[in-house]
Amino acid sequence: MPTRLRVAIDLRHLRYGAAGTARYARGLFGALARHPDVDAVGLGDGPFQAAGSLAWKLSVLREDLLWYPFLGRRAARRAGAAVYHCPTHRAPLSPGSPPLVVTVQDLVLLRRPETMSSYNRAYLRRTLRRVVGAADRVIATSRYAADDLEGLLGVPAEKIRVAPAGVDDRFFAPPPAAPPVAGPYVLFVGTREPRKNLARLAEAMESLRRQGRPERLVIAGGSGWGDVALGGETVVLGAVSDESLHALYAGAGCLAFPSLDEGFGLPPLEAMAAGCPVMASAAGALPEVCGDAAVLVDPLSSDAIAEGISRALREAGALRARGRRRAVEFSWAKVCEAVVNVYREVA
Repeated sequence: MPTRLRVAIDLRHLRYGAAGTARYARGLFGALARHPDVDAVGLGDGPFQAAGSLAWKLSVLREDLLWYPFLGRRAARRAGAAVYHCPTHRAPLSPGSPPLVVTVQDLVLLRRPETMSSYNRAYLRRTLRRVVGAADRVIATSRYAADDLEGLLGVPAEKIRVAPAGVDDRFFAPPPAAPPVAGPYVLFVGTREPRKNLARLAEAMESLRRQGRPERLVIAGGSGWGDVALGGETVVLGAVSDESLHALYAGAGCLAFPSLDEGFGLPPLEAMAAGCPVMASAAGALPEVCGDAAVLVDPLSSDAIAEGISRALREAGALRARGRRRAVEFSWAKVCEAVVNVYREVA
């Protein structure tokens, strides 16, 4: 029987966000807590802080200047951890003990820097190469992200491991409640920021409504940054609970996810698990993640997005069946073992 492994998971960033890497970190931490050979310790978690306030800005600066470069690894040592895992590309900037594993979801900084906020762009330009240099292993959540790490950032292939994100078990079960909006609707899930391509999605939905389609666009997710004109028929819910998100997936005509770039893309898989047909961008890692279980479109064409949504609505039955089979491949119980194997390499 393998020796039980004590792993410190950095959860400091959960104070500032609930999407993307935060969902990955929560899901991974929960799966590790259930793993029979792992003793998972969470570091730095605390109350959620609303973005934009002076207190929030000062707290973010403290994390970036003190916690990640110095205090996080010290806390991992004090916890007796054999491995310190930072599930984002904010992490220690120099080698040390315990060994460091870093998950890099994407290299949007290098591929599409204009779609990032100015602060994140400036911070990561100064730190990202040092972070991956300090890491003993770098986990990429897709082959696409791994190729970018090697090709754009120069990370040696022998240092990179591919281990996908997982889908929470809740999305495979029947939804606990009715959706918070009345149908029919097409759903988008994610932070409202330029990379998510919402302007073209809104144009596509306006085109479909002119053609007589009854569906409205419903957007669930954090406010993000960057102004987007969404049209009068769009319903913007903001951040929602996992229970409401589950119900929204189950009640949607389809999920529309036309991102310009993704290193993984969790909402399409969550939607598939909940029985929601998916239309996704044919960019980034989304074709790799979705396989044949989604309608894939050119994200730079609002006409292609509109036709993709129409097709997903028409082929809903077949897409639901293929989607559920695809999502099972990414259950946390299945994908967690790949991360644990990385820990065993460096411990």
